Amino acid sequence: MKQIWSIFVLFLFVLLWPTDAVAQAQRTFVSGLGSDGNPCSRTAPCRTISQALMGTSSGGEVIVLDSAGYGPVTITQAVSIIAPPGVYAGLSVFSGDGIDINAGPTDTVILRGLTLNNQGSLGHGVVCNGASSLRIEGCVINGFGGFGVNFLSSGSLEVKDSILRGNNVIVVNGKGTGVVEHCRLETNGEGLDVIGGSRATVRNSLASGNNTGFDATSPNGAGAAELNIENCVVSNSFFGITASRTPTGGAATVRVSNSTVTDNNFGLATSGSGPVTILSRGNNTVEGNVTDKQGMVGSYTAK
Repeated sequence: MKQIWSIFVLFLFVLLWPTDAVAQAQRTFVSGLGSDGNPCSRTAPCRTISQALMGTSSGGEVIVLDSAGYGPVTITQAVSIIAPPGVYAGLSVFSGDGIDINAGPTDTVILRGLTLNNQGSLGHGVVCNGASSLRIEGCVINGFGGFGVNFLSSGSLEVKDSILRGNNVIVVNGKGTGVVEHCRLETNGEGLDVIGGSRATVRNSLASGNNTGFDATSPNGAGAAELNIENCVVSNSFFGITASRTPTGGAATVRVSNSTVTDNNFGLATSGSGPVTILSRGNNTVEGNVTDKQGMVGSYTAK
């Protein structure tokens, strides 16, 4: 009987002991004064975002309480990482990528109010290998020799109210869709590049001091690339707006409306033959460039 009683007690202990799934919270917290030994609660926050993610349920939130550096992270589920206004949430990246996203095909990931700063890494700022939707809001991504944002998912990318400077490029390269709105893209290799099979829209944004401001390109074997540009300023770059394709690539199409393209070496330029074109609605200002238009630049009208 004593042995049976011991087995019964052990069974109850295992049954009632909180598992990781039970212990996970819908909302966790991090602080520069926290500890990764804490439960990541409001009153006992964790120190790093990575630790908080381990205790956050799918679809939950990680909240940054105060200004500090919180380190690179890998995301594998639907989650929001939020630094409220007035809080500096820095992710200094010495090696690898700042944020790697390997979420599921129905997951939404939101990054809000974060500052990613390269400190010698050869990697990227944000890499999205998988997610239904990635939303980058009010973030700063600075100095990455790789891509500032590398979106490889077939889902949707939204970048709003953000600054991307000194990076290689924002690239939409996974048969996905992208929206860039109210952003400053400065001194990058390319401000925004849409690769064959993907399409994107950029609105109310500035691209300045880049090698190329905005580009749609379809390399060999890729599908069509489409970029729509509305109410933007493109200046002080070698190429302002470009469309290009290689011989076996798909179509590359850029539509430009209500935008100013000035003080670039080339304002609107295409390269490659076949279905590659830039279409100007006729309400743009394209002047003051060394060469305003080169290649297959046409027009379209409002319907």
